[in-house]
Amino acid sequence: MQQITIICIGKIKNQSLKKEIDELSKRIQRLEIIELKEIKDKNPETLKQKEEELILHHIKQTHSTFLLHEHGNKYSTKEFSSLISSVENPITLLITGPYGPSQNLIPKFSRISLSPMTFTHEQTLYLLLEQLYRAQCIEKNIPYTK
Repeated sequence: MQQITIICIGKIKNQSLKKEIDELSKRIQRLEIIELKEIKDKNPETLKQKEEELILHHIKQTHSTFLLHEHGNKYSTKEFSSLISSVENPITLLITGPYGPSQNLIPKFSRISLSPMTFTHEQTLYLLLEQLYRAQCIEKNIPYTK
């Protein structure tokens, strides 16, 4: 599995999820998680713009970047594994804040949806890591609990 970077707005505060996230992170090879500072602003549009600036600062042009978005492409675990395996460049996955991405950010990157449901950034990070772990197992032909 190639280098994967996850950029996530907000720190993990839920200690139960943090423990699970830390455990999965250890199992996934070549993974870096960048937790960006959560921005406080009463205006959602201003907040999304500030988050966009933070995120773009960490994007590397040599990476294939995917935005987690409710209207993104939906994949089964095996399809997601195939997608990740087919990308030759390092991968960056973006998790935005509570109001979603700015309208400027959406068209810049391919989009992936984990579910049509809405989750907190902490839950999204956990679900994404679980799928990356499973993709790694599929790639290495290692069984995992279904």
